[in-house]
Amino acid sequence: MDVRPVTPAEIIDLILIEFRAEILEMRYSNLVRSVFQVYLGGRDLKRLGPVLERTKMEAQRALNEELAQLNKRKLRIPGFPQNQKRYEVIGEGWVIDFHENTDDDADENPLIVQSEFAPAPDASEGLEDERVGTDTVRITRKRASGLTQTTTETARSPNLMTRKPSGMVFATLEYADERGPQQYEMTKDRIKIGRGASDCWVDLKLYSKQDISREHLQVRHDSESGKFFLKDLSTYGTTLDGKRVPPSIERSGGSETDNNLEIPLPPKAKIGLAGVLEIQFRAARK
Repeated sequence: MDVRPVTPAEIIDLILIEFRAEILEMRYSNLVRSVFQVYLGGRDLKRLGPVLERTKMEAQRALNEELAQLNKRKLRIPGFPQNQKRYEVIGEGWVIDFHENTDDDADENPLIVQSEFAPAPDASEGLEDERVGTDTVRITRKRASGLTQTTTETARSPNLMTRKPSGMVFATLEYADERGPQQYEMTKDRIKIGRGASDCWVDLKLYSKQDISREHLQVRHDSESGKFFLKDLSTYGTTLDGKRVPPSIERSGGSETDNNLEIPLPPKAKIGLAGVLEIQFRAARK
């Protein structure tokens, strides 16, 4: 199938469609979606690599213009109360990230934008704040045929309320994928690790062979005991210091059941993923 190359203008247009798609009305404000994950096929991602930063800047400019337009003072009509609610972004501003779409149907969906509301900056402390965000994401696909398809799904990552204040690091994970040596700091009580996808959110996205599952494993930190636990979610297996981790997912007849099977994770350990990638896990010193 001859797929037409994606243009930066199409990326920005789809981001704006997502921005306009849903506005969350609060008591004193109206919240807009501000986190946009853009998925492109490998060829488009490589081709547009030199201009992705410029694309991000122009998308942020377009979003600022749209937000300013929403906040223009409305004409007051006699006998009707004036809507004084401002349209606001939660957090530190617009977040726009680019990823490679590694799904099998990537050629059929050359451009995908996933959007969500960002969490409040101190959501883990300010539970009384009504602007705590949401774990629901919208996914809009622009197909090779030119048609668009939008779905709304619940992210399978932990609730945004579990996020910790910036600077609190529970553990460090070091590994090497197709991009070279990488380091990830665990700042939440629970993280999912895997290749991820447009409809499968992971906290730590690995760029590697498809033997690594989209959701491969979970690492959980127990805040009361300070201990860590590992759960295998994969198809081709996970090892801990060379020993196979019992799978938590039971697959039968095309359906999956999570038995919530975890094993203790030592403060220092080697986690193997499907025999193709190894993660060095180190808990932070107390």
